[in-house]
Amino acid sequence: MSSAPRVPAFDASELNELKQKLVTACHILDREGITDGYGHVSVRLPGAAAFLTIANVSPGCATLERLIMQDLEGNYLGGANTPPNEWPIHACVMKVRPDVTSVCHTHSLWSTLFSVLPMKLRPLHHYGNFLPAGGPPIYQGAGLVRTVERGDALAAALGDAAVVLMRAHGDTVVGDSIEQVVQRTIRLAKIGELAHLALLHGEPDYLKAEELEIFRADSKFPARGWEYYVSRLGPRS
Repeated sequence: MSSAPRVPAFDASELNELKQKLVTACHILDREGITDGYGHVSVRLPGAAAFLTIANVSPGCATLERLIMQDLEGNYLGGANTPPNEWPIHACVMKVRPDVTSVCHTHSLWSTLFSVLPMKLRPLHHYGNFLPAGGPPIYQGAGLVRTVERGDALAAALGDAAVVLMRAHGDTVVGDSIEQVVQRTIRLAKIGELAHLALLHGEPDYLKAEELEIFRADSKFPARGWEYYVSRLGPRS
């Protein structure tokens, strides 16, 4: 009978790089204008049913001292003992999606806009190659996702997609790394802005499913975008 995977202590040196990358991710999303005083990013601990996220603090103010570790039931495992209000977003998604390493929730202007419009946010640029041709699903639930019941409903709405828009709220984006989830979140906002502009001129020529597959196959240099966004941070006091 195999034992449960070991969860490292919050202050274990093996987590140092992951923690720093998580803080950097928060600063990037703030620098790029995706987050405001709210939003949060998480990362699954390798091989464990636990994750790191920022405490109840604005992403732009995230520091190593303001991180928290929780298990997938929401139990406190270390760090700042002030979990984000919507921690069930991370716990409930990771519980049903073992392929997901990182989760990002923001109140992105463009995601919020398309969460309440009669048309879907369909991809019309190769930056949206992680979206389905018909656009991402929409979670219809009202209220903040502060309970496991709402977290489970959000995870069900997400299904096996990379993105779920949250009606009158924002978005939840998932990925197989912190770098991927941050770039997807930024690109989702770019797709929303581009779609808004295109619709001012008529019906866009959206990308078809087979075209999205071609763009996905052509994706290269996954680290290039991350390096670029890190470079834009500059020194922080």
